[in-house]
Amino acid sequence: MGGLSRKTFQINTLSDHGKKEKLLLDSGNLLFKRHNIEAGVNQERLTADSIIEIYQELGYTAVGVGPLDLAAGVDFLRHNRDKNVPWISANLLDGEEKPLFKRWISKKIQGVDVVITAITANSPQTEPGLIIKPWNTILPELLKDINNTTNNPFIILLSTLTDAENQQIAEQFSNIHLIIGADRRKGNISPLQVNGTLLTQTGTQGKYQGLLDLKFGSKRQWAEDNSKQLADLQNRLGALNWQLKRLEKKAGIPANAGKYESSITRLRNEKEELNKEIVSRQNKGKQINNEDANKDQYIIQFVDLKKSMPFDLKTENKLTQLKNEIRELHKKKKAALAKQAAENPTGYGQDMLGNQGCAICHAKQTDFWKSTNHADAYTTLVEKEKNLDLQCLPCHMTQDIQTIPLGQQPLEHLLNFPQELQAVGCETCHGAGKKHSMEPERFKMTKLPGKKICLTCHTDDHDDNFVYNTKLPKVSCPAE
Repeated sequence: MGGLSRKTFQINTLSDHGKKEKLLLDSGNLLFKRHNIEAGVNQERLTADSIIEIYQELGYTAVGVGPLDLAAGVDFLRHNRDKNVPWISANLLDGEEKPLFKRWISKKIQGVDVVITAITANSPQTEPGLIIKPWNTILPELLKDINNTTNNPFIILLSTLTDAENQQIAEQFSNIHLIIGADRRKGNISPLQVNGTLLTQTGTQGKYQGLLDLKFGSKRQWAEDNSKQLADLQNRLGALNWQLKRLEKKAGIPANAGKYESSITRLRNEKEELNKEIVSRQNKGKQINNEDANKDQYIIQFVDLKKSMPFDLKTENKLTQLKNEIRELHKKKKAALAKQAAENPTGYGQDMLGNQGCAICHAKQTDFWKSTNHADAYTTLVEKEKNLDLQCLPCHMTQDIQTIPLGQQPLEHLLNFPQELQAVGCETCHGAGKKHSMEPERFKMTKLPGKKICLTCHTDDHDDNFVYNTKLPKVSCPAE
């Protein structure tokens, strides 16, 4: 959520200083992170309400409905549609196969009819009476209707389908001119032309703001200002070289041995890819000629929403208010759970031992663990007043994720977890230890956690600097 205030700042800055007409678009999957949200007041619904309020104030032109946006039910979206949130979906239908939302939105930009439509990806949990029609059965008639009601339209498709499916659409429907994806497995996707269709997307989780500058011609065909694109790539290379040089200088100090290794590796890989792209464009040598001047042109930029960037104060205040509402909500739940636990002491986490129990036989390893960031994982939440935030707690507590993956574990029980489990402790990596403590020869522990265990929490969204082989030695316990 932190990136939302910086994103708002960027959008408002463009609105204040830019003279061009603007479209604010989101392809969807912005409200929730899982497919089924419980009824009643909870953290996820409060968060979704805040996102919707911020989007409404920003004045979005169109927001595609993604399957994750349906997690709280269609009625949740319908209620927010009444708040003037411009939800659109061409293939989301009711039981009578009638559209639940607008199929498209049309707006005049630079004298051109720009039509924005959206395709909702299939959901693993669809509520009764809800139909998500396949894109290949919807698009032919939809595009026919759009072209019959508008003159030489520029058609934009907002899609929560996979990147591979978006490429299939581009192959089949050349009269879709721009596809903006929301594939959560992908990050930023530089524009790719497929059969005359431009495909792109901005990475999820509010780390980037995508800016696509369009100049419409009389033809619905793409031209590309290669000189400007090349200049942008060379500017990025210059900035990257500066970062790399600075980190290499720091890494040369003996006290910093190994500290910047993963960052330097990542930047070197980025530099290599960037150089390849520059060479490719130089070889291409394509400049805008008279024919290209009649075609549609674009320049794209991905703005990195770093923590050091300015933020919108009004949005930041809304997010602070949300954090306080979540804390108050969970304080009450925590008290209720404590009472319930006192009356019925058995419950989730009873097979866990806690680090102090591990220390009885593994003192050297426990002392080493105390020196790692894992030991302070919960403390960082306390310092940021996020220790009652159910979106953060799962990766800052000791849980047996080898037995039950995080996505399948109940969340509210974490509010009442005992103090000895308030950290990323031994059992997170090695498995629940209570049985092992009683019969160590019979119940063996996992000696070396696999990469999959680490990636449960060290995802690209939360840790884009994680390299398993580099980071593992930093938390590997000393031998017996």
